Amino acid sequence: MTDFAELARTLDEISSVSGRNAKTDLVASFLKKVQQDELTAAALFLGGRVFSERDPRVLNVSWRGVKQALRQVIDFTEKEFRELYDGDAGEAIAALLSTDGVIRQSGLFSSSLTILSVQQGFHEIAEAEGSGSKKRKEAILSQMLREASPREARYIVALVLSDMRVGLSEGLLADGIARAFGIDTDLVRRAWSLSGDLGKVAHIAAAEGEAALVGMKPTVFKPVRPMLATPVDSLAEILENKESDFSFELKFDGARAQIHKDGDQVRVYSRRMQDVTEGLPDIVAIARKEISVDKAILDGEVVAVDSKDRPYPFQTVMRRFGRTRDVEQVKEEVSLKLLVFDVILVDEESMLDVPYLHRRKRLEEVVSSDVLAETLMTSEPSVAEEFFRRSKELGHEGVMAKRTDSLYVPGVRGKNWFKVKHTLDTLDLVIIGAEWGHGRRSKWLSDYHLAVRNAETGGFAMIGKTFKGLTDEEFKDMTSRLQAISMGKKGHVEVVKPEIVVEVLASEIQKSPTYESGMALRFARIVNIRLDKGPEDAMTLHELERIYEEQFRYKAR
Repeated sequence: MTDFAELARTLDEISSVSGRNAKTDLVASFLKKVQQDELTAAALFLGGRVFSERDPRVLNVSWRGVKQALRQVIDFTEKEFRELYDGDAGEAIAALLSTDGVIRQSGLFSSSLTILSVQQGFHEIAEAEGSGSKKRKEAILSQMLREASPREARYIVALVLSDMRVGLSEGLLADGIARAFGIDTDLVRRAWSLSGDLGKVAHIAAAEGEAALVGMKPTVFKPVRPMLATPVDSLAEILENKESDFSFELKFDGARAQIHKDGDQVRVYSRRMQDVTEGLPDIVAIARKEISVDKAILDGEVVAVDSKDRPYPFQTVMRRFGRTRDVEQVKEEVSLKLLVFDVILVDEESMLDVPYLHRRKRLEEVVSSDVLAETLMTSEPSVAEEFFRRSKELGHEGVMAKRTDSLYVPGVRGKNWFKVKHTLDTLDLVIIGAEWGHGRRSKWLSDYHLAVRNAETGGFAMIGKTFKGLTDEEFKDMTSRLQAISMGKKGHVEVVKPEIVVEVLASEIQKSPTYESGMALRFARIVNIRLDKGPEDAMTLHELERIYEEQFRYKAR
């Protein structure tokens, strides 16, 4: 049996080193020492997960619940906790448990936890349901913390809150699994994308070897990680590549959906492989009607449309995704349309290793034209640009460009699929707060709260957050600048004087009750730090509202 302390030590070591190779070596070394029956849990824990992506179980323990559980172990005040908290809840709790008084009173350093006992504790927390479940969950967690050393407690809390902060992505974990068991990295990643479970992949790699991973195929009702597209700024970037032919498709402003059909049974899975069938009875009905084969896995998009078939914004679609209550009522309010653009499985035949053009031909054979995404084959820049312009007039996000010889590679964002979006003009916004980042960014204030200027009140109204766009050096410099103008903490947020202006690009402005501005940015990223501008130069709320209205020139409202 492997002690949980061994896993905690490994995570500490991973956190302390930089570079992919060093982290991968630490993962591989640890996994080689773990017993086979512990591998699934060990790999999941290293990746910051309690359950695999496909597993519907959740812990349902909030940050408040964690603190309540901790209070059953030690006494502490909110002031004591805030003094120790710098954005990492696990580290703050480890610091609390490391006090001399706790050592004397509780003997918390004499841990009896193993990887499997921690896994069992998490399973018991997830299974606690119904009346009194909140207290039951807290009691189980408190017992785990009571038995844990400070370092073990740090990672137990991190797993509960899905906030590891060790700089180990699941991609690096996949590389570590490959290195540990002498298997090709691409094969491990492919198996991960097909199974949605790195823990399972690690176990198969150790117990059955490479041949078992090679033999993994798409299976109906087991969702596959979708193939992804690389964003580019213009069609010219794609068309200047003369080595490949491209097929262009409309890029819909909807929700990615994977349709699985076996006879009359249909299930719909989200981009994150969650089963969302219950909230989409109309999509299920469409799939039954429009798919002509008994068994299939199709890749597509669900779009919300009005009576004239004009698409609604993305947030309208999300009113339907994942819903389990008032389904019929919301179904009447929000009409959905299914559009499919790729095929992963037909009957028992995997289409993953079939080139795009042949997959497209097969797709046209198995679905009706009513649900088939429009496509255009051209190498003429003017024709492609016209297609791009038309996509905007139809209210869509932009276009996709796919190499005609490309295979379907689950979970990969490579150089075979590209996406070009219609973007707004850049927005000059003010940073009014910041939070410490996660993982590699944990040493910097790198999650920025963005605001517009309210010309009427003279204040600033928040419209969103972003951590995207800056380099590590810029994060470091920005952290120093923000700390110099800090006005104190409000919870996890470092509140700062509204002085720093950043130029921000976003794909869309949405209505939102979350922020006082009533607006929110979608896919925001910083493109420039405007030290030449002051807060008085920032965009006003009125200007933002005007841009928001302009979006509905082609879209439904």
